[in-house]
Amino acid sequence: MKRSAKGNMLLFMAAIIWGCALVAQKAGMSHLGPFGFTAIRCTIGGLVLLPLIWHLDKKKSTEEKQKEAGTKETIIGSVWCGLVLTSLILFQQFGLPYTTVGKAGFITALYILLTPVMGIFLGKKAGKNLWIGVVIGLAGMYMLCLYEGVSGLTFGDLMMLCAAVMAAAHIHVIDYFVQKIDPVKLSAYQFIFTGLICVIPMFVFEEISIEAIVECAIPILYAGLISCGLGYTFQIIGQTETDPSLASLILSLETVFSLFAGWIFFKEVLSGPEYIGCALMFIAIMVSQLPDRKKSDRLRENRS
Repeated sequence: MKRSAKGNMLLFMAAIIWGCALVAQKAGMSHLGPFGFTAIRCTIGGLVLLPLIWHLDKKKSTEEKQKEAGTKETIIGSVWCGLVLTSLILFQQFGLPYTTVGKAGFITALYILLTPVMGIFLGKKAGKNLWIGVVIGLAGMYMLCLYEGVSGLTFGDLMMLCAAVMAAAHIHVIDYFVQKIDPVKLSAYQFIFTGLICVIPMFVFEEISIEAIVECAIPILYAGLISCGLGYTFQIIGQTETDPSLASLILSLETVFSLFAGWIFFKEVLSGPEYIGCALMFIAIMVSQLPDRKKSDRLRENRS
């Protein structure tokens, strides 16, 4: 199998895994509170990446190890990324009982549009395709949540919108720290830190028991072991063997899989306008990820 084909397959599997992750997050809420589920899930997700860190460290040269950030920088980066990640996941956990998995997936996916828009305030340029995607995305958001007026916008939808904002912020925070910190270490440590953040409110605001954890074992293991650990590993390997633009498009299929997962596991059926909204938002995501024509032409000129 060619490297690109293998990379595409791994990214496709990551999209499926993450598309079903919201099902696990919603199912977990039937036995555990948002803080408890997040604490256990993220701790498992971080710990399961530690063997991958050990394996990758063995392959690094002495020069690569010397270029890496020290312990202090790694901790600072992990704490900041963990704080933003905690907000992102908790917005999802608090909102999922009040919306469908399909809508949650598409609304959260707005981060793909919000990330470059947010980047404008950080001095980064945005291409024409992004603004076309934003316009289509707003139309999709209207059909998905506001077609029946403001009353059609649920508390869950608002929480997912907040999650999308935090997801965009999370990407920029990671982009800042990943320049020096190993990305796998940053991912693992931010998950562990997120788990630690949620431990105290878990005991203060929620009732936690071994029986509840056992009842919730499958959603916890999926969200922690499969979604955080396996999904992230597939993404890392897949992106090293696939063009970045194609990788983004494949990973955006996560939204479609979340829609199917909600229908299969929770029998969630959207209305006609909501399906149209999902389709528009998916088109917006794909359009925004297409390479800018002028930029592509300049790259060709430089190569020739």
